[in-house]
Amino acid sequence: MRRIAILAEGKLNPQDAKTAVGILRYRPEAAVAVIDSTHAGSDAAAALGDPSGPGAGVPVVSDVAAVLPYQPDTLLIGIAPIGGRLPDAWRAQILAAIAAGLDIASGLHHFLGDDPELASAAERAGVRIWDVRRPDDALALRIREDQAHRPGSHIVHFCGTDCNVGKMTVAVELDREARRRGLSSGFAATGQTGIMISGEGIPADRFISDFLAGGVEALVVDFASRYDWVFVEGQGSLIHPAYSAVTLGLLHGAAPDLLILCHEAGRAHIRGYDVAIPALSVVRQMYETAAAWLKPAPIVAVALNTRLLNEASAHRALADAARETGLPVADPVRFGTGPLLDALLAHT
Repeated sequence: MRRIAILAEGKLNPQDAKTAVGILRYRPEAAVAVIDSTHAGSDAAAALGDPSGPGAGVPVVSDVAAVLPYQPDTLLIGIAPIGGRLPDAWRAQILAAIAAGLDIASGLHHFLGDDPELASAAERAGVRIWDVRRPDDALALRIREDQAHRPGSHIVHFCGTDCNVGKMTVAVELDREARRRGLSSGFAATGQTGIMISGEGIPADRFISDFLAGGVEALVVDFASRYDWVFVEGQGSLIHPAYSAVTLGLLHGAAPDLLILCHEAGRAHIRGYDVAIPALSVVRQMYETAAAWLKPAPIVAVALNTRLLNEASAHRALADAARETGLPVADPVRFGTGPLLDALLAHT
């Protein structure tokens, strides 16, 4: 994907367009335009509510026809909806992109390559459909083997209070900060957006439950053979009514040495469910207990997403979380990742 047009029709907001935001933040040089008729004429950053944030200078256009002058080579599905289904209204746009010779990259659970209409159109046009969430055959049926990580490697896993609180972002930011400091570091993606950003990883939430821990183990063992610091992207939450099984499989498959707890300031309930999020001190105990069933791993810092707060309120939220947990707390996007990496290094 060298020149990406991002399809986010009617969904260009930080929650629904998580995949689009990830690409705009971490692969901005590849994003040529965003498709969303409801924001056509603005740029992506303004549409997302932060004019200086991800997508600054990336135009928003109305449809595939309007994006073609920007010469994209790939149409990327920019949303990660609950259930991962293709919106019916988007089918015509995808067919138009295929007819124009664009490859299709999709992180949906609905595999576009298995859709008879879309697959047939792609074959006729000679373009590729990349279903990012399709597990690699070599790992899809792998059972966890209790393999040891390379001595000298440090595995860090990112656990959250909910989905969409910033686990992937914190992992990528820490990987970048570690590299800036000259450390040997790798970002091990476990979700569709992370894979699109990094170019490798596994789609954890598409594995059969019996094989998730094995697939994650293989990913982490491979990364640990190449890097001293391995930042393993987290998914879901142990208290999430729908996704807790993915969270636990990831935790045990990664067998981390250290954990970072991720939370969005002000979020009191699991998004979309009437389930209260416990105090951070309670969530910390839950994750440390679950990790210790196989291998002890302490939470050494908290990454707090303060995007909905003004600066003064954000600093108060960071201080409150630090007092509650007794741990270093930082918002890596807003105020820098240094305190989180310092906390990790202090435990080695």
